[in-house]
Amino acid sequence: MTTDRLSRLIRDMKGAGSAVVVMSPHLDDAVLSCGALLAHLAARHLITVATVFTAAAPPPWSLPARRQLRALGGVDAEAFFAQRRAEDRDVLAGIGVAAVHLGFRDALFRRGRRGPAYPTFRFDAARGRVASCDARLAAEVSARVGEITRASEAGVVFAPLGIGRHVDHLITRRAARELGRPIRTVYYSDFPYSQTAGPEPGFVQRAGLVPHPWLSGRAENASRIAGYRTQFAGLFRDGTVPTRPEIYWVAANDSTIAT
Repeated sequence: MTTDRLSRLIRDMKGAGSAVVVMSPHLDDAVLSCGALLAHLAARHLITVATVFTAAAPPPWSLPARRQLRALGGVDAEAFFAQRRAEDRDVLAGIGVAAVHLGFRDALFRRGRRGPAYPTFRFDAARGRVASCDARLAAEVSARVGEITRASEAGVVFAPLGIGRHVDHLITRRAARELGRPIRTVYYSDFPYSQTAGPEPGFVQRAGLVPHPWLSGRAENASRIAGYRTQFAGLFRDGTVPTRPEIYWVAANDSTIAT
């Protein structure tokens, strides 16, 4: 059955008392994509959500960054991200998990030698083409997350599958892959991108991943998602969070084999 492998992994984790690290590209992705399962696991496991891209940068900003700030009423970028970090800490504390903000700059605020790393969202940041100035970023992220996994003695890492092809999600996925063994990596479908896009077939095939749904607690997780007030209206314009299952992708042999 499709749920056997995920259920077995959770049973193994409970038996071993495994600590868990969740790699979240942005300050809401872990709860958007994994909140229901995290709430289920939090009673028995030490869980750390390591959010990667948690900061802005001084001006000049890219056009999409300026548009985003204007849409929010002309707020200062640093104040905006400070508010987002506070939201994230509050929501994760309510679940009973630790929040670590790694402080890397969001894609729309990163710059290369000749200007913005991603001049537009639609044609750059959301196309999956990692800018040359970000070539070493995954390795830097992996090193930081590796420190967290070792300090917490985590046996399992949850990482984004990269659905939607946002460059920050793909960089986070690559960083998880570079952690290597003996960490067991479980990938999660990036919600809400997963409502309109599918996974990258080549990556899924190379990693030998099989999807497993998790629905328990999904309806209750909507209230946690609403705690991200700066993001909620833009993500869910009708004010309703769909209660489709969270989807987790586990390697057929329960090990990290992505290349």
